[in-house]
Amino acid sequence: MKRDVFKIWREDETVTLTVCSQDDSADNKPAVIVLPGGGYAAPAPREAEPVAERFAEMGYLGCVLRYSTLHENFDEPDGPVNPHTLFPEPMRELAAAIAFLRERTEDFGIDHDRIAVMGFSAGGHLAANYCNFWDSEREMGEYGGGREAIRPNACVLCYAATYLSEVKHGSMAEAVFGKKQRYAQEELDRYNARYHVSRSTPPTFIWHTADDAVVSVQQSYDMAQALSAQGAPHEVHVFSGGPHAAALSQDFPARSWPELADAFLRRYM
Repeated sequence: MKRDVFKIWREDETVTLTVCSQDDSADNKPAVIVLPGGGYAAPAPREAEPVAERFAEMGYLGCVLRYSTLHENFDEPDGPVNPHTLFPEPMRELAAAIAFLRERTEDFGIDHDRIAVMGFSAGGHLAANYCNFWDSEREMGEYGGGREAIRPNACVLCYAATYLSEVKHGSMAEAVFGKKQRYAQEELDRYNARYHVSRSTPPTFIWHTADDAVVSVQQSYDMAQALSAQGAPHEVHVFSGGPHAAALSQDFPARSWPELADAFLRRYM
């Protein structure tokens, strides 16, 4: 498995895209950009390269976006806080990653109309909001106006924290909105993904476990209901057991999710 790391966001050394690929000459592959969870505190390693490499083995260009988090190292959550976690900055970093791939489709052997985003937990919060706001000039800034270069073709949400008010991670709201004594509900709802699904939201695959003790499965039910209300193609799998942050879930009922997600992605992009 080959890994290459690219700096894709201005002068920020911490925002990188790791590209995982098999040593083959296949062209027009689909691509998936993996957004690890970690509560916006730091990227969770199990939800990064291991997932990208699994999808690379299934014929994708597997990529991992290291977007802005409060800290750089998951195992050392101390040190100065990164101010670039404030939204919508991470969404613009994801836009830059998609644009980076689209500008280099021939180099990577990918199809420019088959680029999916995949988010775990807090990364799912980023993925879900990006897939709602990618064509918003207000949120995307210099990437705004619905540019095709940054359009996601599909979305995969893995036990995603699609809204923050019920997530048992104090750092998440701090990372997204800045440290405050209190967060107004209307402020939290600005990035509550179920309220912003539209006809621009791409086909979305969702999976969760019924007994997730960190991010309630209700969040995925609510997201699915919002997608249904907009007529957006979607698929939902709720597995009977397994902890939060199970990643590839090899030892749990959800271990089949990569194949299920692959089948969905190949139907819709």
